[in-house]
Order: sequence, then structure tokens, then C-alpha cells
Amino acid sequence: MKNILLSFVVIFLVFSYPTQAQTEDKVNFTLAEAQEYALENSYSVKGTDYDLQVARKKVWETIADGLPQVDFSADYSNNLDVAVSLLPAEFFGGEPGSYTPVKFGQQYGSSATISVNQKIFDGSYIVGTMAAKVFVQLSKNQKEKTEIEIKDAVAQAYYAVLVSEDNYKTVKENLAINQKLLNETKAYWENGFREELDVDQIKLNLNRNKTQLSDAKRAISTSLTVLKYTMGMDIEKKIELSNSLDKLVDPIRSTTPEVSSYDFAAHIDYRILETQLKSQKLLIRNEQAQYLPTISAFYNYGKNTSTDFRNVFKSEVPWFKSSVLGLRLSMPIFSAGKRRSKVKQQRIEYMKIENDMASTEQNLKKDLSLSFSNLLNAQETYENNLEAVSIAKRIYDKTIIKFNEGISTSTELSENEKQYLDAHSNYINSTLALLSTKIAFDKALGKL
Repeated sequence: MKNILLSFVVIFLVFSYPTQAQTEDKVNFTLAEAQEYALENSYSVKGTDYDLQVARKKVWETIADGLPQVDFSADYSNNLDVAVSLLPAEFFGGEPGSYTPVKFGQQYGSSATISVNQKIFDGSYIVGTMAAKVFVQLSKNQKEKTEIEIKDAVAQAYYAVLVSEDNYKTVKENLAINQKLLNETKAYWENGFREELDVDQIKLNLNRNKTQLSDAKRAISTSLTVLKYTMGMDIEKKIELSNSLDKLVDPIRSTTPEVSSYDFAAHIDYRILETQLKSQKLLIRNEQAQYLPTISAFYNYGKNTSTDFRNVFKSEVPWFKSSVLGLRLSMPIFSAGKRRSKVKQQRIEYMKIENDMASTEQNLKKDLSLSFSNLLNAQETYENNLEAVSIAKRIYDKTIIKFNEGISTSTELSENEKQYLDAHSNYINSTLALLSTKIAFDKALGKL
């Protein structure tokens, strides 16, 4: 009975595992889900997240610099040859004019000291604590900008996959049509109803389709690889895209873009410069703080000994303590204009950032205007190409019928097929352009 049950368990595992593995290995993503995944797993976003963590630790590092600093030091020395001094011999009852060598000190010595330092006033410290918080804000801004760039990159890669899949589907359908035409034309030729030229012409069309199909297949693979890398996903992982081109394109077609209540100051690029300006103002104040004195308090406590015993911790070895409490004042007096030069340099840097902000303001307005115009053009081009591919397909379908009825040549059929494929290629390009310009427009608006 146990063997029978074990056999059923083994059979169940063998047949159920592949299905479960396939289900777990392949993941479906909408565009929004792909972007959300990238925000958590993208290598670039992770990098900026680490920078933000470092910035937050930097705040405490700066604050801790103004808190009490306690240090401990200890030493142990073995005076292999104690220093010798010469003293007048008459001090020891000797003859005047002669000298007696005397050793001052003992062979072993040791000391231990604890030092406590506390800043009381330091202008640079005050500015530094404020600058550390601004540095955190700058890191947050950089992280936000990176997230926007990643969402943009994921969207572009996602669109490229969908466009490649749509192109592959069309080429594959056309390949099937040409294969069927070749079979039929061969049969007519073998029975004397067609010329060999017609067979060769369709063979050329079929070979061209095969090459196009291989290119389209490689394009899908390449686009998927780019998408997975951009998302921060394992390249070997299998994914499927849930959104269709129509689902993404239809909302853009049915909506007229508008530019209303646009605030360039809310754009991330402008906010980054605003934070940099705050940081630069603090740098100026830091250089100005170099003119101020610094005041600190200190306390030192220590013990030391000197003995001829190797073990300085013997009970008979005396230790002598020392302690000191005091204030330390440091006042800059003269630097030959060095400090003033540093202040002026930082003020010039401040003016440069102000200039960059003015330039960025105009650049953001320019980008918005261009992206708005590009989106309108992309919408119009898409509609024209959509109609064109529909017309070219009707012409191609009718030419196939006329060719089968013997009232159209293979050359005309080949030309109309190329016309249809060119029209479809234009349609694919305009679809990608429409989606890309919509992303660019949202990005220019600061709404991506």
C-alpha cells in the first residue's frame, strides 16, 4: 500500500511540476506594472537610492561632529638604552672641571589618557548641519529624476516590443499568402496556364518575406532584452506584455493635447537647480564663517608611571595622575586675501547657477512647445498612415484576386505587395512615434 501511494505521489509531481514551472517562469506585465517593477529593481534607481541613504547618514555625521568627542590613548615603552647626561663631578664630590655620567629615567614607562572635546561655537559647523539637510534634498531630487528617466526608458522599450510583435505578425501573414500563391502558381505553370516568370517572381517575394520575418523575430528578441535590462530583470527571465498597441494608442488618438496651468517651477529639472542654489548659498556662508572664531572646551585626564619593573602594574609601582580642564579659542587674523577670494569664487558659482536656472526655464518652455507640436504632428501622421495601410492592403488583396484570375501580372503583384509592406512599415514607425511623442509631452509637462 505504501509503495502504491508513493508511486501516485511521484507521478503527480512529475506531471504537475512542468506546468507549475512554466506558470512561475513567465510573468505578464502591463506598461504600468513594468514601470513599477523598474522603479523597485532598476540598477539606476537602486544606485540613486544608495546615494540617498549615504546622504541621510551624512546628516548624522555632520551633527555628531558637534557632539562631545571622547578619545582614549595608552602607551607602553621599553627604554633599551636610557639617555645619559653629563653633570659636573664637583656636585658629587669629584674634581672640578670633570663630569660624571648620570642616567635620568627608568627602563619601563607607561601612560594612559582620556580626552574629551566639545565645540562651543563654530560657524562652519552651523552651516554644515544646514548643508547636510540640503544635500539630502538634492539626493531626493536626483532619485526622482532618475525614476522619471527609467519610466521613460521602460515605456520606449515596451513600445518597441509591441511594435516589433505587430510587424512580425503582419510579415508572417504575408509570408503565408505568398506561400499559398507560390503553390497555386506552380500548379498552374505545370499545367501550362502560367509562365515560369510568375513562379520566379513569387519565389523572390517569398524569399524577401522570409528575410523580413527573420529580421522581425530578431527585433522582438532584442527589444525584449532591452526591456528586461531596463526594468532590472534577469535577461533569462521570460515575460509577456499584457497591453496591446490599440489599448495604448486609442487614448492618445481620442484626446487633444492641452497646455494649461503649466508651472515650470514644478518641473524636476528646475527643482534640482533650486536645491543647488540653496546649497551654493550655504557654501558662501561657510566661507564667510571662516572669518569667525571657533571656541571649544576640553578635558584631559591621565596617569603615567616610570619604573625598572617590566610589569608596570605591580602594586609597588606608583602611578601619577594628571588632569586639565580648559577652553580653546582660535581666531583667524590674516590670510593675505585668501578667505576673501574663496567667498568671491562661491558667489560667482552662485551667479552661474542663477544663469542656469534662467536658461533651464526657457529650455523647459521650448521643450514643451516642441513636444506639443510634435505630438500634434504625430497624431496627424498616424491617422494618415493608418488610412494608407488600409488602402494599400485593399489594393494588394484585389491584385491577388486579379492575379489568380489571370488579369494581373506577377510584376504588378510584387509592386503592390511592396507598396503594402512599405505602407505598413510607415504605419509601424508612426505608431512608435505617436507613443514616444506622448511620453515626451508628458515628460515636458512634468507629469511622467
